[in-house]
Amino acid sequence: MRYHIDLSYKYVVSSYRWASHVRPQFAALPPDPGVTIGWHYRMSEDLFATVAEAKLSGGHIDGRIPYLAIDGIFADPSAVRAAALELPYSLGTAHYPGRVARFPAGDLSLTRFLRQIVGIVTREYLPRLPPARNGKSLSRVRGLDTDFAITDKHPSELSPNQRAPHIDAVPVFGLVYLNDPPRGGTLFFRPHGHAAGADVRSGYPRSDEQLEVCGHIEGRFNRLAIYHGFVLHSGEIEGDWIENDDRFGYPRLTQRIMFFF
Repeated sequence: MRYHIDLSYKYVVSSYRWASHVRPQFAALPPDPGVTIGWHYRMSEDLFATVAEAKLSGGHIDGRIPYLAIDGIFADPSAVRAAALELPYSLGTAHYPGRVARFPAGDLSLTRFLRQIVGIVTREYLPRLPPARNGKSLSRVRGLDTDFAITDKHPSELSPNQRAPHIDAVPVFGLVYLNDPPRGGTLFFRPHGHAAGADVRSGYPRSDEQLEVCGHIEGRFNRLAIYHGFVLHSGEIEGDWIENDDRFGYPRLTQRIMFFF
């Protein structure tokens, strides 16, 4: 069973699998029973506890699309990283250059964290978004999903899909960077010149004759970034670590949070 919990006040975590052709499925489960579910991963009851003093900041992508950054989100980010790396990982979907994993269902600490993030997105992010082309604005999160992702594919092994930036299957996306030292943030692109041709590119996405970087979120350790998923973007994957064994010994790890409306 995919991670799937009731958020009590009409927000739910879906059983959505990370693929753009799949529609999210929503279903309410009984309210939290107030007990801790035991499992074999080394986790504490407060693994996903947050910090009240976390710093909220923001900016704009391409001068018009807002993003938020919350620094110091987890009270113990090293413990979150260690627990996440114990999960069983499998290959990601076609565009993702690495592996993904989920926490088992029923973790109350993760449930509390997701409830907090829904509140932050509703209060602080959605009011900043410009209306869609049809004039409608996003105002209510109907569901969300979360997993963990490791980027470890050598630049020479990337498929054409992985050499190009992508858009997400959801309009709002969250990403927690869990790397110290940092392993790069997120780059945003606008096409220019001729149509982008990933088949002639090498390595991870960057500015070239077809693409121009129009925004950047720094991948600081223990930072949660919230941004619009429909803007072309890619992980900022560069440096010696992605070309040597460091990509396995100390991999780039992020927590992904997908918001549905």
